[in-house]
This record gives sequence, structure tokens and C-alpha cells, in this order.
Amino acid sequence: MQFSVGDKVVHPHHGPGRIIGAEQREFLDGKKLYYEIEIPVQELSVYLPRKAMKEIGVRPAVSLARLPRVLARLKSKPRHLPQGFKERQEEVWERLSTGRVMQLAEVVRDLTWHEKREHLTKKDTEHLMQGKSRLAAEMALVSGAEVSDEKSTIEDTLAAAISSAEERERRHQRFV
Repeated sequence: MQFSVGDKVVHPHHGPGRIIGAEQREFLDGKKLYYEIEIPVQELSVYLPRKAMKEIGVRPAVSLARLPRVLARLKSKPRHLPQGFKERQEEVWERLSTGRVMQLAEVVRDLTWHEKREHLTKKDTEHLMQGKSRLAAEMALVSGAEVSDEKSTIEDTLAAAISSAEERERRHQRFV
């Protein structure tokens, strides 16, 4: 995958950012091109060799046109997470670690619904917060909005989905 200065990208461990520079660095085995990625949410700059970008899992940020699909994923029917906290946390961490936007949306959706039905452990809560933060940061990066506004959009979308599901359940109970 080719990247250029100005591209919006997502690092699987640090989150979304923008390539703000490229420079050749001299090593014993020759010159290598490095990209500088600014990760604003973490107030961090990461330098990565061009040839390692794919191996590390750096990907282009989601397109603005796909943001409605991300919100639709947040509204979709949740997957039930494992009851055992160790198994659940391992599964959630694996999905968070991919850095893929739809995986982030699913983790946020699933943990939010799990919280409605069960107790979240401290680690579950940390994963939920991390997922929301990364998702909001990527949405803000591509939309030009503030991260706080995108967090509100995520919260509102989840609240509407839960409310709608609860209403459907109430209607179903009246007919049973």
C-alpha cells in the first residue's frame, strides 16, 4: 500500500492520525524512507519505515462515505460476549488490537449491550472506553469534527439503539 504525506491513517495500537512528513534516513545497509505519523489524541508522533507500514497494520482511515455504515454497525444487533471475564477480555482485546473500524464499532456495541445485561469488570470498562475513544478519534479525523462531538454521536447512536430494542421488547411482552 502506498502512503503519502497528508494521508489519514490508523495505527492499530496508537489510533488514528495523519502522515505529516517523510524523510530518508541513512543506515549501514542503505537509505530507508520513514513516515512521521501524528497521533493527536495521544499527543504523539510515530516514525515508521515505509516497508513496515503494512506489516505493522497501518491502514488508511475509513472514508467519510463509510461513516454511516459505522453508525449502522453500532445500531445493529449485538453479539453476546462470553460470560467468563478472561475469555471475554481476550476476545475483546483481539478485536480492539486489529485497529479496524468495524471491529471497533462492534466492540463498543457489544460491551455497551453487555453492560446493560451484566456487570462490566474494570478491564471491560477500560476496553469500552478505549474503543469509544479510538472510534471517535477516527470519525473526527475523517469528518473534521471534534472528538468530543463524535463521542456524543456514538453515545446518542447507542442510546437510540438500546431504547428502540427495549421498546420492541415491551411491545412483544404485551402480545405474549
